[in-house]
Amino acid sequence: MEHIAAFMLLIGCNAGTVSCQELPAPQVAFESMEECVGALPVALGGAGATGRIVHARCAAIDPAWVEEDIEITWRMSREKGLEIDIREAAPPADGMLVAENAHPAGRTARLH
Repeated sequence: MEHIAAFMLLIGCNAGTVSCQELPAPQVAFESMEECVGALPVALGGAGATGRIVHARCAAIDPAWVEEDIEITWRMSREKGLEIDIREAAPPADGMLVAENAHPAGRTARLH
């Protein structure tokens, strides 16, 4: 099994950055953060499309979490651009499936 230390996330937004969605990355998992950052220019070049702004970022993953459930969330902010949060997910109690809708009120949620 390979050691995973970072992953790549690509997000495509319309020109007004009102509607964004995840895009397929050419490679998702990387053995180092440096390897992921080095692959960003090629990923951005391959993901561009007319009328869409593509944002890309690499995020570090604790290698100990490879065998654990993790939760990856993202959001776009005017101040920081693409923000990614990774945390270890607590297992649901008693086999219960837990879902959260963190989408801002007043906007239509998009499935990813």
